[in-house]
Amino acid sequence: MKRIMDDNRLMYIVMAATVLLVLSIMIGFSVSLDQDKSGSDEAGGGEGSYSYHVAMVGGDPSDVFWESLYEEARTAGAKVGIYAEDFGAALNEDYSTSELVRMAIDSRVDGIVIETDATEDIESLISQAEQAGIPVVTLMEDVPDSGRISYVGANDYTLGEMYGQEVLKAVEKDGASVDVLVPVNEEESSPSFIYTGISETVAQTSRDISVSTVRTGEDREFVSEERVRGILLDEENRPDVLVCLNVVDTISAYQCVRDYNLVGKVKIIGYYSSPEILEGIQKGVIQSTIMVNAQEAGRLCMEAMEEYLSQRYTSEYFPVSVELINEKNVDAYIQEESGE
Repeated sequence: MKRIMDDNRLMYIVMAATVLLVLSIMIGFSVSLDQDKSGSDEAGGGEGSYSYHVAMVGGDPSDVFWESLYEEARTAGAKVGIYAEDFGAALNEDYSTSELVRMAIDSRVDGIVIETDATEDIESLISQAEQAGIPVVTLMEDVPDSGRISYVGANDYTLGEMYGQEVLKAVEKDGASVDVLVPVNEEESSPSFIYTGISETVAQTSRDISVSTVRTGEDREFVSEERVRGILLDEENRPDVLVCLNVVDTISAYQCVRDYNLVGKVKIIGYYSSPEILEGIQKGVIQSTIMVNAQEAGRLCMEAMEEYLSQRYTSEYFPVSVELINEKNVDAYIQEESGE
């Protein structure tokens, strides 16, 4: 009889321990979620719990432009109750922008910010998000007929005009050739307004300058470097000027021109700012770079989302400022980045 009582007591102890274990796991999970989505000072906001979850899709986490933009968006979002997630960054596998947008829609997030090229697939997905009641903000590349609520970015044609003016400064002879490196795949559309701005600005002069586009593929360092190397080592078709429209291509062009002793033979006009790009300008390898204000873009994305989510109204276009960095002001930017 005593043995039966002991067995029962042991069973009750095991059951109680199991219940306590389950409860502790549930409490721990709840606390973890609360910490992850709280507006604590460590999260950069200090403004209380988040009211909205916004997925930010499309940027390469290793790209300094996207990194700066996302960090500012995360901080700005926390201040107004928006949890901005670098959607897909924590996944072990690489997913396309379209796949990530589809996942975000299925996850029923409160909003989506997309940095991508305008394709039929993306346009369709934005329409699906709209039908599901999820507002979409397009970033840097607009998809105006898709149902997106706002576009945050620089005016592409104005950017093209700036690049065109830099091309005219770089070209030293008539009959020169210019390659515009376009970071898209064959099935994606090119940034036509930027290219139009470049070609029309160059065409306004009487000089004989050939401008063409070269697709560099996915926004990945290895792919970009291989493509740029192939362009520069082709002596018969090597361009006099390389115009780069993203950070990865700019750094690849700088490294290849330097490594293959092409300094002075090929001029580089770059995009955005990084330690390598600023170094390239300082050394005279890169003529100039056009810097879209990434932090401003990140703040404006959250401003557009907060306005719409709280008021169901927002501006259709949020312009982002653009600056030119060249040999005249590069030292000031280097000192600013070094904190001196």
